[in-house]
Amino acid sequence: MSRTLRPEPPDGPASRALWQEYQALLAERLDAPVVDPEHIFASPASFSGPGSAWLVAYEDDRPVACGGLRRVDERTGEIKRMFVTARARGHGHARALLTELERLAAAAGQRRLRLITTDVLGEARALYEACGYAVVATPQEGERQDYLMEKALPS
Repeated sequence: MSRTLRPEPPDGPASRALWQEYQALLAERLDAPVVDPEHIFASPASFSGPGSAWLVAYEDDRPVACGGLRRVDERTGEIKRMFVTARARGHGHARALLTELERLAAAAGQRRLRLITTDVLGEARALYEACGYAVVATPQEGERQDYLMEKALPS
Protein backbone atom coordinates (compact mmCIF):
# COMPACT_ATOMS: atom_id res chain seq x y z
CA MET A 1 0.00 0.00 0.00
CA SER A 2 1.26 3.44 -0.86
CA ARG A 3 -0.12 6.56 0.81
CA THR A 4 0.07 10.13 -0.42
CA LEU A 5 -1.37 13.28 1.11
CA ARG A 6 -2.39 15.95 -1.38
CA PRO A 7 -3.58 19.49 -0.85
CA GLU A 8 -6.84 19.75 -2.79
CA PRO A 9 -9.93 21.94 -2.84
CA PRO A 10 -12.35 20.92 -0.07
CA ASP A 11 -15.16 20.94 -2.61
CA GLY A 12 -13.29 18.95 -5.28
CA PRO A 13 -14.63 15.58 -6.50
CA ALA A 14 -12.65 13.39 -4.06
CA SER A 15 -13.51 15.60 -1.10
CA ARG A 16 -17.20 15.75 -2.03
CA ALA A 17 -17.41 11.94 -2.25
CA LEU A 18 -15.70 11.52 1.13
CA TRP A 19 -17.90 14.25 2.66
CA GLN A 20 -21.07 12.48 1.47
CA GLU A 21 -19.90 9.22 3.04
CA TYR A 22 -19.02 11.05 6.27
CA GLN A 23 -22.49 12.65 6.41
CA ALA A 24 -24.12 9.24 5.83
CA LEU A 25 -22.06 7.71 8.65
CA LEU A 26 -23.04 10.49 11.05
CA ALA A 27 -26.72 10.26 10.08
CA GLU A 28 -26.61 6.51 10.71
CA ARG A 29 -24.83 6.73 14.04
CA LEU A 30 -26.84 9.71 15.26
CA ASP A 31 -30.04 8.20 13.85
CA ALA A 32 -30.81 11.58 12.25
CA PRO A 33 -29.29 13.87 9.63
CA VAL A 34 -26.90 16.58 10.79
CA VAL A 35 -28.70 19.92 10.91
CA ASP A 36 -26.74 22.88 9.51
CA PRO A 37 -23.52 20.98 8.67
CA GLU A 38 -21.58 24.12 7.65
CA HIS A 39 -22.07 25.56 11.15
CA ILE A 40 -20.68 22.39 12.69
CA PHE A 41 -18.11 21.40 10.09
CA ALA A 42 -17.18 24.77 8.49
CA SER A 43 -17.65 25.82 4.90
CA PRO A 44 -15.16 24.92 2.15
CA ALA A 45 -13.98 28.55 2.15
CA SER A 46 -12.81 28.09 5.77
CA PHE A 47 -9.91 25.97 4.54
CA SER A 48 -8.23 28.61 2.41
CA GLY A 49 -5.91 31.41 3.37
CA PRO A 50 -3.03 31.68 5.84
CA GLY A 51 -2.95 29.05 8.56
CA SER A 52 -5.55 26.89 6.77
CA ALA A 53 -5.28 23.72 4.71
CA TRP A 54 -7.29 20.89 3.18
CA LEU A 55 -5.71 17.50 2.55
CA VAL A 56 -6.92 14.32 0.90
CA ALA A 57 -5.16 11.01 1.61
CA TYR A 58 -4.83 8.54 -1.22
CA GLU A 59 -4.18 4.82 -0.88
CA ASP A 60 -2.83 3.40 -4.13
CA ASP A 61 -4.28 6.44 -5.95
CA ARG A 62 -7.79 6.05 -4.44
CA PRO A 63 -9.06 8.86 -2.16
CA VAL A 64 -9.60 7.33 1.27
CA ALA A 65 -9.43 10.13 3.84
CA CYS A 66 -9.63 13.88 4.26
CA GLY A 67 -9.20 16.55 6.86
CA GLY A 68 -8.87 20.27 7.20
CA LEU A 69 -7.16 22.93 9.24
CA ARG A 70 -9.04 26.16 9.82
CA ARG A 71 -7.38 29.22 11.30
CA VAL A 72 -9.26 30.52 14.34
CA ASP A 73 -6.85 33.30 15.27
CA GLU A 74 -3.13 34.06 15.01
CA ARG A 75 -2.18 31.38 17.56
CA THR A 76 -5.05 28.88 17.29
CA GLY A 77 -6.16 26.43 14.63
CA GLU A 78 -9.01 23.97 14.44
CA ILE A 79 -9.12 20.51 12.89
CA LYS A 80 -12.34 19.94 10.95
CA ARG A 81 -13.94 17.23 8.79
CA MET A 82 -11.43 14.46 9.57
CA PHE A 83 -12.76 11.29 7.98
CA VAL A 84 -11.48 7.93 6.75
CA THR A 85 -13.62 5.81 4.44
CA ALA A 86 -14.71 2.45 5.85
CA ARG A 87 -12.55 0.35 3.50
CA ALA A 88 -9.37 2.15 4.59
CA ARG A 89 -9.79 2.34 8.36
CA GLY A 90 -7.01 0.88 10.44
CA HIS A 91 -4.30 1.71 7.88
CA GLY A 92 -2.93 4.80 9.65
CA HIS A 93 -4.47 7.41 7.35
CA ALA A 94 -6.12 9.44 10.13
CA ARG A 95 -2.90 9.60 12.15
CA ALA A 96 -0.91 10.61 9.05
CA LEU A 97 -3.43 13.34 8.19
CA LEU A 98 -3.51 14.64 11.74
CA THR A 99 0.29 14.68 11.96
CA GLU A 100 0.58 16.67 8.73
CA LEU A 101 -2.17 19.12 9.72
CA GLU A 102 -0.39 19.67 13.05
CA ARG A 103 2.88 20.28 11.19
CA LEU A 104 1.21 22.81 8.89
CA ALA A 105 -0.40 24.56 11.87
CA ALA A 106 2.91 24.84 13.72
CA ALA A 107 4.64 26.13 10.56
CA ALA A 108 1.94 28.83 10.33
CA GLY A 109 2.73 29.95 13.89
CA GLN A 110 -0.25 28.33 15.57
CA ARG A 111 0.50 27.17 19.10
CA ARG A 112 -2.76 25.41 19.91
CA LEU A 113 -5.10 23.16 17.98
CA ARG A 114 -8.65 22.35 18.91
CA LEU A 115 -11.33 20.08 17.55
CA ILE A 116 -14.79 18.82 18.37
CA THR A 117 -15.83 15.19 18.26
CA THR A 118 -18.86 13.35 19.53
CA ASP A 119 -19.66 10.25 21.55
CA VAL A 120 -20.80 8.29 18.48
CA LEU A 121 -17.32 8.68 16.98
CA GLY A 122 -15.48 6.84 19.74
CA GLU A 123 -12.69 5.69 17.44
CA ALA A 124 -11.94 9.32 16.52
CA ARG A 125 -11.86 10.39 20.15
CA ALA A 126 -9.48 7.51 20.95
CA LEU A 127 -7.15 8.61 18.14
CA TYR A 128 -7.15 12.23 19.30
CA GLU A 129 -6.42 11.22 22.90
CA ALA A 130 -3.59 8.94 21.73
CA CYS A 131 -2.14 11.90 19.80
CA GLY A 132 -2.11 14.18 22.86
CA TYR A 133 -5.47 15.97 22.66
CA ALA A 134 -7.23 16.51 25.98
CA VAL A 135 -10.91 17.10 26.63
CA VAL A 136 -11.40 20.70 27.78
CA ALA A 137 -15.21 20.90 27.62
CA THR A 138 -18.15 18.54 27.18
CA PRO A 139 -21.01 20.44 25.56
CA GLN A 140 -24.26 18.59 25.03
CA GLU A 141 -26.38 19.07 21.91
CA GLY A 142 -29.77 17.54 22.64
CA GLU A 143 -29.00 13.91 23.47
CA ARG A 144 -25.62 13.98 21.71
CA GLN A 145 -22.52 14.35 23.87
CA ASP A 146 -19.73 16.34 22.25
CA TYR A 147 -16.10 16.74 23.31
CA LEU A 148 -14.05 19.89 22.74
CA MET A 149 -10.43 18.77 22.70
CA GLU A 150 -7.19 20.76 22.54
CA LYS A 151 -3.50 20.20 22.11
CA ALA A 152 -0.54 22.55 22.57
CA LEU A 153 1.86 22.56 19.64
CA PRO A 154 5.61 22.94 20.02
CA SER A 155 6.87 26.48 19.53
